Amino acid sequence: MVFDALWKAAQTTEACAIAALRACARWLHLQHASPTLRAQKKSGGRFCADLVKQGSFQENPLLQHAAQALARSESQSMELCRACADFLSEANSLTTEVVGPSRQLVLRVMETVVAGCRQLLPLTQPNLERWMEQDCELANRVGIMGRLVGELGSAFARLAVLDDAASMPVLNELADVARHYVRLRHTDLARCGLDFWYQVLAIHLGAEIQDDDPWDEDPRGNPGQVIPSNKDPEQELQRRATERPLLAPHIEKMVQAHWEAVRYPAEPEQETHFDWDEFARFREHQVSVNITEACLIVTPRWIIEEVGRLLEAICSRTNFGDIAWQDIDACIFVLTGVASRAPAGQDKVIPKLIELLPSLPYPSQGFKALLLRSSASRLVIFTTGYLNLNPEPCKAILKFLTMNHLTAIPALHQVAQAPDAKKYCEGLACDAMKSVMTAARKTIVQLEGGSLWREVITAVINFVLDGRYSVDGRAQLVFGIGQVLSVLPDWSELEQMLNLFVTHMQEPIQSILNSLPAEPLGSRAVKSTRDGKAPLELKLYIASVSSVYNMPPRAESLPRPERHPVLAVVEKHFPTIERVCLHHSQYEELMEQVCLAFSYILGFSKEYVPDSAVLVPMMKLMARCCEQHPQPYYMGLVQSVIGFFAAAANPVLDPILVDLTGLFIAPVARNLASSGGMALMPPPIAGSAYEMMAENVRHWNLLYRALADPKWMPEVIDNTVEALPRLAEDGAAVYERTITGMLRFLRNVLLWGDPETARGDTSSDLVDLQKAAQTVMGETPLQRGAALPRLISALARLLAAAGANNPTKGEIVPTVAEVYRTLVIGPFEYIASQQIIQSLRSLPMPLASAMVGEHEPQRLLQQLKMEKGDSRRFTKTVMGVAEQFAVALKKQELTSAS
Repeated sequence: MVFDALWKAAQTTEACAIAALRACARWLHLQHASPTLRAQKKSGGRFCADLVKQGSFQENPLLQHAAQALARSESQSMELCRACADFLSEANSLTTEVVGPSRQLVLRVMETVVAGCRQLLPLTQPNLERWMEQDCELANRVGIMGRLVGELGSAFARLAVLDDAASMPVLNELADVARHYVRLRHTDLARCGLDFWYQVLAIHLGAEIQDDDPWDEDPRGNPGQVIPSNKDPEQELQRRATERPLLAPHIEKMVQAHWEAVRYPAEPEQETHFDWDEFARFREHQVSVNITEACLIVTPRWIIEEVGRLLEAICSRTNFGDIAWQDIDACIFVLTGVASRAPAGQDKVIPKLIELLPSLPYPSQGFKALLLRSSASRLVIFTTGYLNLNPEPCKAILKFLTMNHLTAIPALHQVAQAPDAKKYCEGLACDAMKSVMTAARKTIVQLEGGSLWREVITAVINFVLDGRYSVDGRAQLVFGIGQVLSVLPDWSELEQMLNLFVTHMQEPIQSILNSLPAEPLGSRAVKSTRDGKAPLELKLYIASVSSVYNMPPRAESLPRPERHPVLAVVEKHFPTIERVCLHHSQYEELMEQVCLAFSYILGFSKEYVPDSAVLVPMMKLMARCCEQHPQPYYMGLVQSVIGFFAAAANPVLDPILVDLTGLFIAPVARNLASSGGMALMPPPIAGSAYEMMAENVRHWNLLYRALADPKWMPEVIDNTVEALPRLAEDGAAVYERTITGMLRFLRNVLLWGDPETARGDTSSDLVDLQKAAQTVMGETPLQRGAALPRLISALARLLAAAGANNPTKGEIVPTVAEVYRTLVIGPFEYIASQQIIQSLRSLPMPLASAMVGEHEPQRLLQQLKMEKGDSRRFTKTVMGVAEQFAVALKKQELTSAS
């Protein structure tokens, strides 16, 4: 009845027909709300609406009218075509089946699209080369039909594998239409073809396209998202193997069309409607996906060989200089899209292209010059594995990069239509150089009897010093230099070249150093650059110092050198490094880079650090910089250094590490415990400092030395115990990381006072450490009194403070539980038992009144003692106390409010 009324209305005027078609399209959309249809969708299989199953819908006069009108779309109004397309789109979305009545409906839609495209697509023939205006009438008409093309990929994939002779003609024509759309010089229209082939590939792979279902209360994904299938893997493999021969001819032609689609215009600046950014996204984000997935049907080898046939045809032209650069670029783009899917070195096409790369006719000006250079860089990046295995091509590419490719880029002009194109081209070229130097570094140092690497390093150093290149590109080249130097077997040669490199990198910063005052301004120094960042030359200088770090292990047959080459170079250039740091400590990103550089250097040369004279000056330098402008990464560096060297228990390094820790932690602890109105240390710095401290006392040898020569440890313990409850009560949320770091630091000291921590080791040093830890925590009269009673009181106040917030959130209460458990397990149990009861009873009201029943202090203590062997249950009990406090505080709040 609904269809009859709409059909009668549609026969009157075109406006009525449009309104009727739109109303019917909306009505069809409502069919997706059917519980039966939604249940079919959720099952993960194919679905079909009852309207389609009944078999009469396919003969509906309104459907036939829409199909006939759209088949003659060239002569119809735009609005009528849109209404017809909307109607057929909704009709097509009612089923994913391709048998029975569904087959008739799907084929009718396909036939309509093919018929309409027979009229429209010949008009777009010139636009297979010339770019089409974005919003012209022809583009809009073709776009209406293209929407349906993009939606028919799934049905095409399901019908094509049935090998039904009756449907083959329309399927073949539809595939031709989809390929034509892919080739159109209009990215929005080409996406219609890409969507078609994406759906074909997705269906073959067993994935399901998630439709937009506004009635689904529990959606499985976003509209258009591919949902993996849950079908049996073995059956899926068999299905794909059966379908592959039927789909392969279509996918082979698809790949060829995609090659045409990624071709740039011969003269991009002269194409009025060409948008580089849009086309780059089109290639990278959509075309490359289809090409890569096509490997699962036609294999990477077939695609590579097809590109090889295209290359052979391109290069066989009479005049090599007449080669269309955009054809070479397209070949490289397709190859790099499938190179990762193919075994390296097992084809002849990529080696041939690598061989051709240095001799290609690169344009010297215009947009095309940047684009082809970018494409060459891209190929090098994707073939570094092959270059590493093949010395001669590797040598040729190195010479090409250093003598031709990188040298040509600064002379290329920026393009107004794509202001980022030159930067992108330069970045890719530098990345290509770095990638080859990284992946093939062992091959490089052996080329030409071990002599070519010097030429390469010298050339790349010159690029780094050339201010015409961006700092990002130069930084990549610094990394590449370090990679090659790191594999030199002769460490004296390595030291010589690294020293030469760092010396060269000092040249650009000399003017900066010459303008510095005699003495650093310290905390008075402010940022003077326009962007608030350190001069780029300083960052590159620091990068050169730390460029050699991941050196492979030396063969045991080689004699052990007296010194590490990197440490030797740092020692030689330390006065310059020191001036750079002391006069520029206000630049956070520079000093963070310095900390990372020192961490890399020390971490990869730790076997030689005890014999080097650079560690102490290096750490004192960082302490001075931290004093001038405190930042958390300084403490992070010290924590890393402790992790590198503490476990070795080196008698030379241990005192250095202890003094270094005290140098950083003492001012922080003093600040946090102060009560004179001094501004508290920022939370990130305080948190990093106490994490460093917890790492220090985790090592028995460092704590042993700190307690044996108590220059700063007793003061830090005293200040830490004093600061704990104050931080919790005044800023638990802000200082949570600091509080947990403090608690772990104190817990580690308590643990070393327990003989069980030594696990049966009765060496005199460990016994002395146990006594010293027990003494400093329980007996030593610190400035504010003995530590242990004050710590236990602080723990109770921490639980009380946690009750004022949400005790189940964060790590404070679980860490308090760890400290409590340490107290009731070890030698502090007796005094702790008395102090825990007293501290809980001394809490102010209403907290003290909350300690009743199972939480009565005496009963609570007995419960804790029974559970001390189970950390999880112990923590749960302590958490219960904090939650009890939270309830008492909430009751008091409600009582006060009433």
